[in-house]
Amino acid sequence: MHDASPSSAPVGVSSSGGSMAAAGASGVGAAFRGAAGSGGAGKAGSDSSPSRGGSPATGGAMNAGGAIGTAGIAGGAAGTAATGAKFHVFLLLGQSNMSGYPKAQDADKTKNPRITVLGYDNCAATGRQQDKWDVAVPPLHECWNGAIGPGDYFSKTLLDKLPASDTIGLVPCAISGERIETFMKSGGTKYNWIVGRAKLAQQAGGVVEGILFHQGESNTGDQTWPGKVSTLISDLRKDLGLADVPFLAGELAYDGSSKGHNALVNKLPMIVSNAYVVSASGLALDPADTTYHVHFGHAAQVTFGERYAVKMIEALHW
Repeated sequence: MHDASPSSAPVGVSSSGGSMAAAGASGVGAAFRGAAGSGGAGKAGSDSSPSRGGSPATGGAMNAGGAIGTAGIAGGAAGTAATGAKFHVFLLLGQSNMSGYPKAQDADKTKNPRITVLGYDNCAATGRQQDKWDVAVPPLHECWNGAIGPGDYFSKTLLDKLPASDTIGLVPCAISGERIETFMKSGGTKYNWIVGRAKLAQQAGGVVEGILFHQGESNTGDQTWPGKVSTLISDLRKDLGLADVPFLAGELAYDGSSKGHNALVNKLPMIVSNAYVVSASGLALDPADTTYHVHFGHAAQVTFGERYAVKMIEALHW
């Protein structure tokens, strides 16, 4: 019910690459701006949704759920280069406080077509499809929870610093309740999943500008945790060719059961290059979390997202 309707589906229309229809075509990211004449000709919808994908004439037209064809991606990348517009991509890593615990409210679901998300799962509530791009509204992560995480207001705040032609792409990769070991390249089960999703964004013309991270509740007090986080980020930067992109780690709730872990969170800038800590000072727990006592409430998630954005702007010198 929150996805773009077929009548407002983004469509790239310029044969020179880059111009977008008024129906919100820019919303699927700068990566999808190209048209047939600039390197996107072909059966744009054949790779994902033959019945509703893009036509050869548009080189990347998209259905309501955001499905795109390989040709649409190629055309979009060419259109981005031609116009100088940039598709800024950010990875969202961690566990439940990154994916979100409090329910999203109606005010959180206002769409901006310049902020997009790579589908986390197949979600009937939003019409979103796994690994397909769509206009971003919460939930960015697990469909079933309908929650708001820091990624929502991070992107809304960050957008104000970008040129009007630029777009943001969010790649959510957090999993509730998981220890850091789950995400490690060595011995983990979700490292390749993260890399694969990030590469989809790169193939769509996106430039990974930074990594947002909130994890630690499941590793509370584990003295080996900082080193494992450092290894994870080093591996991701190397395997994705990210150089020293900023790494932002959020603190855990000061009044939560994992508050003692913040001593380890604050060690990360000492061992991870270009790393920053985002303060959780004053951010309250969700009163509905009577079991775990670790999850931020709605107002806290809004503020946390804004703090992540301020820190990313500082790190990127925007």
